[in-house]
Amino acid sequence: MDKGQCVSRSVRLNVNSLAKSGRHEGAYQRMSVRCLVMDYDGTISPIHVARSESSVPLETRVVLQQISKSIPVSIITTKDLQFITSRTPFAKAWSAIGGLEMRVGGRILRNESLESTWSAVSQALNCVRLHLTAIGMEIEEKQDSEGRTVAFCIDWRRAKNSEKAIDEADRVLDYCELLGLRVFKYENQPFCDVYPFAPDKGKALQNMLSELAVKAGVMYLGDSVTDNSAFRISNISIGVIHSETRLSSLECDYFVTFENVPIFLRSLVAHGLRFTSDFPMIDINSIGSVRLGRECC
Repeated sequence: MDKGQCVSRSVRLNVNSLAKSGRHEGAYQRMSVRCLVMDYDGTISPIHVARSESSVPLETRVVLQQISKSIPVSIITTKDLQFITSRTPFAKAWSAIGGLEMRVGGRILRNESLESTWSAVSQALNCVRLHLTAIGMEIEEKQDSEGRTVAFCIDWRRAKNSEKAIDEADRVLDYCELLGLRVFKYENQPFCDVYPFAPDKGKALQNMLSELAVKAGVMYLGDSVTDNSAFRISNISIGVIHSETRLSSLECDYFVTFENVPIFLRSLVAHGLRFTSDFPMIDINSIGSVRLGRECC
């Protein structure tokens, strides 16, 4: 192979077949990272903090700023642009509200179908405010760049009576579904989301890479089942482990603990942004289906 010529391929493998063949522990991968894309909550910011206190820890922020000088660093999140851009100034692009709105540099791209859903979202939000705020439920409104609420999150972790909060939330969510909105509940989680359309981080990632003109060398970090569609189309995918991570639900190549994220990123920098699967803080995903992305240069 000529120097500088790259060959990239993605192979989807089953853990059981790897174990039987004896290749699981010995599998070795490497890739030159050309674009780093990440989720926000639970991936590069702590999961158990109030919205107003959410931020990227200094150690992580410093190394991401360093990486951003060499390759595009991007964020895909269910938060809105107003929330995320000020907290991640090192990023070049952001896909917000699960892909409903994207900002690349100074350009903002919006889902053209949003206008037809504003009335339904407004009705649902009025119902939520009327029935849920009085019992201690927190409502996180997700607004587009023009200040219109296009989705929202209901959080009852600080509710005065959690059982009553859940019952009331179920009633309100039934109404949201009658309005044609998409309701997303998460197993054993004290919150749920209401969207006009199903968020798709995989599609959001594809759109972002198209805007950035990136075709290979994509690394994606995320911490939940909502990141699976992005894991599947990235070259190397890394699940971030914290107290609420459901390991068996993640379709990623590798795992790293939240505490080790800045250490992992520093190792990436120390290796010239070249990922190798023998980084000491990285564990291979041996729980579910593993997609091994390989690139050699």
